[in-house]
Amino acid sequence: MRLRIAYLIISISLTSIGGAAAQTTSLTGDWTGESICFGNNPSCHDEKVVYHISIDPADPTKVKIAADKIVDGKPEWMGDIYLKYDRAKQTLTGDLESSRFHGVWEFSIKGNIIEGGLYILPDRATGRKIRVQKNESIKKESSMTQHANGTFAVKMTPADDKSGDKSLGRMTIEKQWRGDLEGTSTGQMLTGGDVTKGSAGYVAIEKFTGTLNGRKGSFILQHSATMTRGAGQLTITVVPDSGTDQLKGISGKLAIKIENGKHS
Repeated sequence: MRLRIAYLIISISLTSIGGAAAQTTSLTGDWTGESICFGNNPSCHDEKVVYHISIDPADPTKVKIAADKIVDGKPEWMGDIYLKYDRAKQTLTGDLESSRFHGVWEFSIKGNIIEGGLYILPDRATGRKIRVQKNESIKKESSMTQHANGTFAVKMTPADDKSGDKSLGRMTIEKQWRGDLEGTSTGQMLTGGDVTKGSAGYVAIEKFTGTLNGRKGSFILQHSATMTRGAGQLTITVVPDSGTDQLKGISGKLAIKIENGKHS
């Protein structure tokens, strides 16, 4: 089997994170709207925002908002906001500490609308007013395929524990990803077969760490390939529940096309 620099298309879907108590699952998902600046603060800018809300499955009063702002039509991660959910009052509250000021987040939940803002202490001056609406089509959108495009360079190194059986092999994998996927991955590959006849197979596991369209995290890819006299079948799948940080809930497949001897 020949190894080379290859172009790739990886199809992914980012699913909602479940597991919270039933009374709070309506919060989980994506909320879209605006964050508007108030007061005399030249460094503050109005923003189109998307809030990815998840709930701690062990404590449904703990809510995390992974906040993106939309720049040139693309999301840019701004940070995570940790809030306390009061089910009876339908509110979200939390502190914000920075090198410049101390503030509090306060939001009211009204059905599919969350409204509130950031208030600067000690006088509770309004720093931002925020209004977001839940994406009603989130279930439909989460099942749709999104695509990330890019390239990778791969380095394969034979493992030290060499076997006298030349039909079997083991190698380590190192990859550098460029494009919508930016980062590195490492893994291991087991091979078997007679490549002189064009027939062989391999299985592999590799772990990617980096960013996907600006979202930080990691996930694991599982490879399974068979080549029969030069005709190959290859399946590369994101291992379920392997996503971390902002890539939690990721699922999908990686497809490599080979046409006229070229990988794309």
